[in-house]
This record gives sequence, structure tokens and C-alpha cells, in this order.
Amino acid sequence: MPFNSMQRILVNIFLSYHIFTNPEKKKILEKKRTRKLLLLLFSRITMNNILGLLRLRIKRGINLAIRDVKTSDPYVMVTMGSQKLKTKVIKRNCNPQWDQDLTLSITNLEEPIHLQVYDKDTLTVDDKMGDADIDIKPYVECLKMGLDADALPKGCALMKVLPNRTNCLSTESCCGWENGKIVQDMILKLRNVECGEIVVQIEWINLPGSKGLEGV
Repeated sequence: MPFNSMQRILVNIFLSYHIFTNPEKKKILEKKRTRKLLLLLFSRITMNNILGLLRLRIKRGINLAIRDVKTSDPYVMVTMGSQKLKTKVIKRNCNPQWDQDLTLSITNLEEPIHLQVYDKDTLTVDDKMGDADIDIKPYVECLKMGLDADALPKGCALMKVLPNRTNCLSTESCCGWENGKIVQDMILKLRNVECGEIVVQIEWINLPGSKGLEGV
């Protein structure tokens, strides 16, 4: 499992303190092996709170806002609690094709997953191009059905989620089978901007040693 930024911060604080109070141990504490062992320890501690992983496939943008002269250089920033991930920048394209996977560790199903689209600028602050939230609760309910991947044909729709005032769906979203797994495809309408949509797919990944969705 990759180490997140919070685990790295905690390790750096721990080492800084002990190097300050134990200068004679500075060489030992600064060794890469020491840092790696501490990161593994922190990752095992946090594993007790993790339900699983959620893979977000940021597929593409549709009719995104123009923030440069005639186009934009868009990328997507995904935040959930202390986790921050972002896609690559697509130059001069308001209909970008990212096709990029970003993976979040899930500890709280109620915590929102926030997407913010930006226009990359070199000399100034990156311009905002709209935002959206992903509600994973309907998808999780579908996962809890405990269906057998061999019992249904590929592409079978398991649940349909309609756009409403509490989600950012632009059109009807479908949870279904794909390659033996349940995934949800969605088109998100961006808020706080004149136009633009983001096409996203989410997929749950069971993590050995984590709490899982049982009993949640």
C-alpha cells in the first residue's frame, strides 16, 4: 500500500524530535531504512481504520470552460480528507482525454470526494474551472448485495442512480458488471462555472487486512 502524506508528515515530525533530543543518534535516525520501517509501522496502524480502496478513473472532460485566449490547459484535483491526488495536464483542449486512475483509501463512507478542475498557468495562479462531488453511497449499497461475478452476464446493469439536488450527476448513472467487478459510470456536471462535465468511473478494491464493508 502506498504511504500517504499524513504518514510521511508524522514520521518526519517523529524523527526531527528525536534527532533534536538525541543528536548522537542522528546518523541512525536519518537512515533510509529507519524511515521505511517507521512508514511501515504507521501504515499498519492506519490499516485498522481503512475499509478498502476506491479507484477513480478520470476519463475525460466535456465542453470545459475557456480560461486562456481560446482554450484551456485542464487538470483535475481530487481531495478526500487529507488525501490529495491530481491528473496530468492536457494542453490546449476543452475536451481533454485523461484516462487516468487515481486511488483513494476509504475510512469513512460519509466523507465527500471532491473534484476541482483547474486551468494550468505558468506565471499566475491556476484558474478554477468548476467542481463536483462524488456520492459513493449508492455504489456501496450495490456492492453489499454480495452478487456472484459468474452469475450475471457482462455489462448487466445492477442499479441506476438518477440526478437530483443532492448529487452532481448530469444524467442517469449506472452500476454494472465490468470484467468481473462492479463499477459505476457517471457524468458529473461541474458547479460554479459556466459549462463543463467530467466523465468518471469508480471501482471498489478490497484490501487484505482492512476492515472491509461488512457491518458498515
